[in-house]
Amino acid sequence: MAVTDAAITVNTAAAFIPEIWADGVLEAVEFASVIQKRVTREYEGEIRQLGDTVHIPRLSNLTTQTKAPGVTNPIAFEAISETEQIITIATHEYAAFLIEDVVQVQARADLRARYERKIGYALARGREIALANLFGGLSQYVGAWGVELTADDYLAAWQKLAEAGLLEASPDPGEDFSIILSPAAYAAALRTEVFANRQYNTQGDAIARARVGDIYGFPVFISNLLKVPAAGAHDCVAMHRSCFALAVQKEVGVRSQYLIRNLADGVVGWNLYGVAELNYPPETPGGGTAVDNRGVWLRTV
Repeated sequence: MAVTDAAITVNTAAAFIPEIWADGVLEAVEFASVIQKRVTREYEGEIRQLGDTVHIPRLSNLTTQTKAPGVTNPIAFEAISETEQIITIATHEYAAFLIEDVVQVQARADLRARYERKIGYALARGREIALANLFGGLSQYVGAWGVELTADDYLAAWQKLAEAGLLEASPDPGEDFSIILSPAAYAAALRTEVFANRQYNTQGDAIARARVGDIYGFPVFISNLLKVPAAGAHDCVAMHRSCFALAVQKEVGVRSQYLIRNLADGVVGWNLYGVAELNYPPETPGGGTAVDNRGVWLRTV
């Protein structure tokens, strides 16, 4: 007679096998705030007190004139009709959530504390995207969407900023300049021998450190929050700090209120700000149409 062995399997012992919930969570990545650290914030001083618009007067260069001899030939005084730059404080953004009492009682994790921290990131991300969306408004540009930039493209951007008079003190851009690239554009720069090969660039060491170093003296930064005008394309930029402005009028910390009818805590954080591309009077004496020559739009991958 055959003997049949009975085994205790995971099915027969299912009532004794628990399911474990981890203490940790798989948290969404938070991209770094790069752009808002590289633009000017100097115009948000008084706007923090009141008002909804920042007016910044422009000041043009004067024209030289030839003085004819003799007291009967007086000089002519110049009067230039100046214009102004305006920054409008009109972006009112918030992040909020409503969490019921029963969730706070029964949930293993402190969801309220975790989401409260996410509010700060959400607001910072909104400002970052608002600034990134300004890149495509620059009148100066190099490259093409979906095409990797070459060393000549970067040199063309350097030349445009030099022609704007921003590099006269030194042909080597300093900390007030930036090149902000997408990860794909940065990876393309790693393949550009002029930037990665130590024979050309003493900072270059792409194989060992995956680092481009400065590009023609421009500090290089990576952002994952750049505008994507089409698949495989990004709006990047080479710029001076004074090319764009961010003015934060009010940034409120996390506030909460208990809502009786919902048996829940409502939690919110908000901020109020404005961003602008700054246009400057031309160098041409006597004034003229303001120009946006302190940045170059890099259209690439």
